[in-house]
Amino acid sequence: MSLKAKLARLKSAGPGSRAPQAPPRPELMAPSGALEEQAPEGLAPEGLAPEGLAPEDLAPEDRERKARIAKLRGMLGQMIADEKRRLRDRPVVEPRESVPLPGETLQTPHGEVHRVASWLEPDHQHGRVPIAGALRIAPQTVAKLALDEGLGGIDPKRLVFLDTETTGLAGGTGTLPFLIGVAWFEDESLRIEQLLLRAPGEETPMLRRLAEHLEGASAIVSYNGKSYDWPLLRTRFVLNRVPVAQPAAHLDLLHCARRVFKRRLGQVRLVHMEEHVLGMRREGDIDGAEIPERFWSFVRDADGSRLAPVIEHNANDIVALCAILVNLVERYEEVRPEHDPEDRLGVAQVAVRAADPDRAMRWAESAAEAGGPDDVTADALWLAAELCRKRGDDEGRRALLHRALASAGSDARRTARYHLALAKLYEHRLRDFERALVHARATEAEEGEEARGRRVARVLRKLEKARRQLQMAADAAPPPGE
Repeated sequence: MSLKAKLARLKSAGPGSRAPQAPPRPELMAPSGALEEQAPEGLAPEGLAPEGLAPEDLAPEDRERKARIAKLRGMLGQMIADEKRRLRDRPVVEPRESVPLPGETLQTPHGEVHRVASWLEPDHQHGRVPIAGALRIAPQTVAKLALDEGLGGIDPKRLVFLDTETTGLAGGTGTLPFLIGVAWFEDESLRIEQLLLRAPGEETPMLRRLAEHLEGASAIVSYNGKSYDWPLLRTRFVLNRVPVAQPAAHLDLLHCARRVFKRRLGQVRLVHMEEHVLGMRREGDIDGAEIPERFWSFVRDADGSRLAPVIEHNANDIVALCAILVNLVERYEEVRPEHDPEDRLGVAQVAVRAADPDRAMRWAESAAEAGGPDDVTADALWLAAELCRKRGDDEGRRALLHRALASAGSDARRTARYHLALAKLYEHRLRDFERALVHARATEAEEGEEARGRRVARVLRKLEKARRQLQMAADAAPPPGE
């Protein structure tokens, strides 16, 4: 076409006119955001060669990028295919039929309360322990075990045993006690009532019912209740504007059990106590970590079968409280052949803290003579020696410390401790400086090198002075026969 013809065509198009553009190539179109990075200048999206370039004409890095994109596309396609196949082959799950909650719903002046009620006969045993023995415990013994004189006036017939199951262990206003188990004795049978929260927001009637149970109680009996259950319940009373129940006293058996059994058992969780102290092992018991989820699952689908194992778990916990109380009281009052030496030593240590020295001495001596591990025997003898010191029995203390020293074995720290006690006893009370010097030279592991050096030097001075006095007395004495 001539130049004149081209100018004429442009003039006929009019001012501002633009030449028509070719439609975009379909293979180069992509949804917005489909690619995380823009194609480099001069390279079509997705690593395609610009018009006029063959793929082999691309730079190496561009060819590598194109191959990587192709591989990712293949993987994505395979994942989509696998998911479609999984959904197609998934078995059809029939809708689960809801099971009603165990127990019954009570109508109270404050609203509906769901409860599960049960009874245990007077001859019922939890493991080896008859639970009705809780009716015959001595309050003064309970006070000594708990190191709480306020428990000396409790009435065993009016004890209320308490345990809760909650939506978490963190505490605070977001934690709900959805199951509150209480038990008390009527005649010699144990009556158990478990109050169940069916949904958040229905706490008030449950808390009112609990307050009625606590109103006439001489004490609450719990396991870690002072630190967890009762503070949580008190918070729920306040948040629901229910008058806070004020129990007369609170016996937390966890603290008692820890003092007596910690050395032997290490852990004193309730299930450990049942197995190793009461002689009972639960079969099929639910793990405590599963309990919160069980409640929320029940709230979602109203299937009572989800909470049935939780209710059984809670009932066992309550009955275990009775048995542990009976076992602790009997153990404090009487040494039996089956009692472990470490537990006897634990009871002796509790008796010392409870200002019961005669009982502490009996239990310490029994622990020392029970044939337990060397460290238990040595510690029991040490405790007995300390009791002798407090009552001024120097000869008894000396004999016990020598027995403790013989039982210490290769424990350097424990051996040095006994040597130090004997050094002091011989130096200050028995005035036997020669024996004091022997023991003073073996105290470094207990009091350090510098303190041991000062002690040895002081005993040497006293020994030399005593020897001079003896020599002077001998010189002043008249010859034999005069």
